[in-house]
Amino acid sequence: MNNQLNGESNMDSNQQGSPYQQGNVYQQGNAYQQGNVYQQGNAYQQGNSYQQGNAYQQGSTYQQSNAYQQGNAYQQGNTYQQGNPYQQGNVYQQGNYNQQGNSYGNYGGDAESQKAPNIFQQFVFSFVPPLYGRLTKVKVGSMIGFVTLLVLAATLLSFASVMISFSSIDMEKIAAQLPEFELSGGRLYMEEEFLFDEGNVFVYMTEDIDSFSYDDADLIADEGYQDVMLVGRDRISIMQNGEYQQLDFSDLGDHFELSREWIATELAPFIMVIIIVAYIVYFLWRILWYFLCAAVYLLFAMIIASVMNKQVPGEALFRIAVYAKVLMFAVATLFDLIPLVDISVPFLFRVAVTIVFICFAIVKLPDNRPTPAPMMGQGWR
Repeated sequence: MNNQLNGESNMDSNQQGSPYQQGNVYQQGNAYQQGNVYQQGNAYQQGNSYQQGNAYQQGSTYQQSNAYQQGNAYQQGNTYQQGNPYQQGNVYQQGNYNQQGNSYGNYGGDAESQKAPNIFQQFVFSFVPPLYGRLTKVKVGSMIGFVTLLVLAATLLSFASVMISFSSIDMEKIAAQLPEFELSGGRLYMEEEFLFDEGNVFVYMTEDIDSFSYDDADLIADEGYQDVMLVGRDRISIMQNGEYQQLDFSDLGDHFELSREWIATELAPFIMVIIIVAYIVYFLWRILWYFLCAAVYLLFAMIIASVMNKQVPGEALFRIAVYAKVLMFAVATLFDLIPLVDISVPFLFRVAVTIVFICFAIVKLPDNRPTPAPMMGQGWR
């Protein structure tokens, strides 16, 4: 009987308290049934990283947290999509100089669609400030060539005008009006004194007086003469429009000789050579002076662009200054060529017109300021 009761007790323990029934890890607590890591807590079922917590399903870096899906730098935060400098913040798309804020080489459109103007077009466009955007495309060599040809044309026209006037002068007739004189050995020789008084010109030559001074020339100029020449034995004194100059004959050297006969026969060819050499030097100086003035106008252009709140490259502004000078340069040259007309363009008027051209040109130029790129946070939306 006791054995039966013991047996029943043992059976109860095997049912209620048996680790294989109640606490058995294979039944209630069994990792394969309730607590089984392969059933309830199984990483392959509930906590399995391949099912619930699986990095390839829920928490997988290739699904939810996958850098190629949600946080992938090539999808949401990819610098080549949202934050990519080649899409939103790309200087070649939004802030690219070749599209919106291009430097001097692309004002007014694509460089391929609008080529730089040639020499003739540069001259025509320089009179129209709204077309200066095309002139900003001109290369440095082409711009220098244009200015050189412009100055050369003006210099040749002036030289031709002087040669025409000089060719009509009869040097023998002029020499015949001069007194007999000879300049040699560092002094002047004359038999009789010479006086010429006509209009605003006063000339007096004599060997009886060794030299004249500034006071002598100024005293005669006060009488209303603009050109005064006083020649003594040892010095020549000249006053033109209030400016005084003098030269001692001894400074010419002992071998220098000059006479009325030499003026009649040899002076004309000599003056021709002097004029040619002078015009060559004058031509080179005018080119240099043109660019120096353009550099000064560049400062005004920079101030004007700053006032207009426009970002324009300095190279473009310098080209604008160079071509803005063309109008007044051409007008001044034209007035110099008109015969019997003594008209000079006032300096301040030339400056004012040039600055007005620069203003109109800058107004028509696009702003070179690049479009700002989006903030980094916008790439994660």
